[in-house]
Amino acid sequence: MPSQLHEALLLLFRNRPELAPELLRDALHVAPPVYSEARIEPAELTDVQPAEYRADLVVLLYEGTPVLGIVVEVQLRPDADKCYSWPVYAAGLR
Repeated sequence: MPSQLHEALLLLFRNRPELAPELLRDALHVAPPVYSEARIEPAELTDVQPAEYRADLVVLLYEGTPVLGIVVEVQLRPDADKCYSWPVYAAGLR
């Protein structure tokens, strides 16, 4: 079960999805494309196989049409298995 801290961090993004591209730009120095809107999208990133992958949150940036999808995954401690789920998140979000 997710901790209160995990849920509180997610709530920051749910209440202000613009935080995701701001963190990409300001903390990771990755410039998002030009967009006019950031909105929350379903975070179920299920593969064709029976395994289910569910991100914490998905933020989609729009400039008329989608220009960038950002998967928000709150990690409170290192998780070696996450390096295997990120490619699945990226493929499922496309």
